[in-house]
Amino acid sequence: MKHMNATLPHTLPEDLITEILMMLPVRSILRFKCMCKLWFSLISDPEFARSHFALAATPTTRLFLSTNGYQVECTDIEASLHDDNSAKVVFNFPLPSPENEYYNCAINIVGSCRGFILLLTSGALDFIIWNPSTGLRKGIRYVMDDHVYNFYADRCGFGYDSSTDDYVIVNLTIEGWRTEVHCFSLRTNSWSRILGTAIYFPLDCGNGVFFNGALHWFGRLWDGHRQAVITSFDVTERGLFEIPLPPDFAVENQIYDLRVMEGCLCLCVAKMGCGTTIWMMKEYKVQSSWTKLIVPIYNQCHPFLPVFYPICSTKKDEFLGSNHKTLVKLNKKGDLLEHQARWHYMDCTILVHCGVYRESLLSLPE
Repeated sequence: MKHMNATLPHTLPEDLITEILMMLPVRSILRFKCMCKLWFSLISDPEFARSHFALAATPTTRLFLSTNGYQVECTDIEASLHDDNSAKVVFNFPLPSPENEYYNCAINIVGSCRGFILLLTSGALDFIIWNPSTGLRKGIRYVMDDHVYNFYADRCGFGYDSSTDDYVIVNLTIEGWRTEVHCFSLRTNSWSRILGTAIYFPLDCGNGVFFNGALHWFGRLWDGHRQAVITSFDVTERGLFEIPLPPDFAVENQIYDLRVMEGCLCLCVAKMGCGTTIWMMKEYKVQSSWTKLIVPIYNQCHPFLPVFYPICSTKKDEFLGSNHKTLVKLNKKGDLLEHQARWHYMDCTILVHCGVYRESLLSLPE
């Protein structure tokens, strides 16, 4: 035994250490930064962060849920809703400093992208890009010119331009008889204006959904017929376009929301006391690829479940969602798997105040 120990190296090769770290979740890696100078240097390298995000063997996707005006609760979507230990973590929002005039403003969650969450300070029109895992944050003032714009949180979006490694904030605003797109580039640290040729009014309760290099909103095209459309904005090409809805799709008195589930752009349609219809676009931009899935909630007694809003899907082929006051997990047959009542009242704005993000070590471009 002594002879064997004498032949073992005192340290592992650096490339092997890197390979091992690549296999770990973000929270574990961050704890290992204090092991030694070598590990700190490896983990702090932006190239390591990019490689880990692209190649991670165990990526962790978390549900974020605003619990009050100052905190966000994040839970591993694969864990049980009743796992309050290893799966759940509570973060304080990165509020402005006490010297800031908007210090006591409420914080709204706009969206997430590549491990970053975009926050909006209510009343101030200030954005904060924040990585909850690393604590990295950057404040951005919404300043276009001296004009005062009508601002609606559900017309915002947050995306990533892979061609330039740039994070983009987008806000749709109506000016005259057209939609203007106000776009902030983190790399250039500036706002720009893109003029549309039509008027789009969002109808869903959520923010712009980022998928396949574009942000998406469900709404109406104000063309005299108020046609329902999915309005999209390509963050690379910096242009608006439309996604075709399912054939014979009709807008009724229901609740609509766009989500990304199972690698597809999804249009979720919920109705009180009835099932939830999930339209999945299996092939992006191809109208014939829409597939319809009905998740019933009336096949068993759900006294607390008058409606179901899907938030995300899990690796176990389950849907995680809510009914305003309760988080629930259902299978595709509508069978109730788990539920967890919330201690505070939530109205339909839950679709604004919750969502999912993937943990990352990524930093922002300078």
